Amino acid sequence: MEKEQKIKEMNTHLEQFKQMSFRAKARIERLAELSLVIEDDLKLNSFAERVSDLFSISNQFEEQLERLISDYEIARNRVALDEEPEE
Repeated sequence: MEKEQKIKEMNTHLEQFKQMSFRAKARIERLAELSLVIEDDLKLNSFAERVSDLFSISNQFEEQLERLISDYEIARNRVALDEEPEE
């Protein structure tokens, strides 16, 4: 595959990852809001715990996705500089 085509495809992937990250952040914020309402206002602690568990999982996903984006950007930059990307 030509260098320019590879960089173009990698840029497309990065945009998709970044869109996923944006949506993940929005979901995490919404889970935090729901957790507060369910626990504080409705006093439904068992459901609040389940929402908190989802919040934790979502937060871990977001952290992993951010690391992936960073590593993928580095790999793309290496391709652009004619260096071998690390896998």
